[in-house]
Amino acid sequence: MTPAKPLKPVRIGILLAAAYAAAVVVTGAGHPVRPLYDGAGFSVPYRWVKAPWYVGSYNVKPKALITAIPFENGISALTGVSSEDSQLVLNLPKGAIPARAGDTSVVASITPLDPAKTAAQPPEGLRPNGNAYHVELAYQPSKEPVPTLAVPGNVIMVVPDDADTILYSASGKGWQKLDSHLLGDPTSVGATFDKAGYYLGTTTLPEYKNPNKKSNLQTLGAAVVTVVLALTVGFFALAGRRRHTGAPQTGGRPGVKSGARPARTVRKKKKR
Repeated sequence: MTPAKPLKPVRIGILLAAAYAAAVVVTGAGHPVRPLYDGAGFSVPYRWVKAPWYVGSYNVKPKALITAIPFENGISALTGVSSEDSQLVLNLPKGAIPARAGDTSVVASITPLDPAKTAAQPPEGLRPNGNAYHVELAYQPSKEPVPTLAVPGNVIMVVPDDADTILYSASGKGWQKLDSHLLGDPTSVGATFDKAGYYLGTTTLPEYKNPNKKSNLQTLGAAVVTVVLALTVGFFALAGRRRHTGAPQTGGRPGVKSGARPARTVRKKKKR
């Protein structure tokens, strides 16, 4: 038996290109298809509070995280605070948090949220780009909220789609745009951080709609059409069956065919 010859690199490239083209043909007819990743670098999947339809069951839902920030000689230390999923990072310079008498530290709490559950929607032309995050700062042990920072830091957000702007809300009931900047990558964006509240990354890209999801109206319409077709087919089938079996016989004398004239009975006269 002759051993198989190894494939040349050119042939391997042709086969890979053909496989990719086949994948596009099979999955791309009428469907939005995201391109295959370029290169061999490792990319950490985005972690969603509520994953969109195209993520499937591979999502790892993020959790809230609490970090302690100590005071050193009455001054808050230079520190970095991140969410549990590392998709929001706060950089706080030395002395950023004003000291408060009787308190020895500050607790930073970062909670990821589904942006659809906040009371406000992004301004026109923008849509949520990943999770919203609720950042809380509280003195310890008094648990009093920290006011505006004495020295501003910055907030960095990693988002799933190309970033546009970071939005801020003190209560989650109305958003304001922050002066935002891309950080060398279209999915990393930063802005000034000077107070606790709600933060949300946004994008101007359209949302990926599920092409296989039908609306309730479409489903109801399909059900109505199916019922009408079933009734129509049943009606014609019954009518055809009646034609083949013939019309039913009407009432008449026994032994006389339907439609035939009955014979007259002649009575003989009696002789006198």
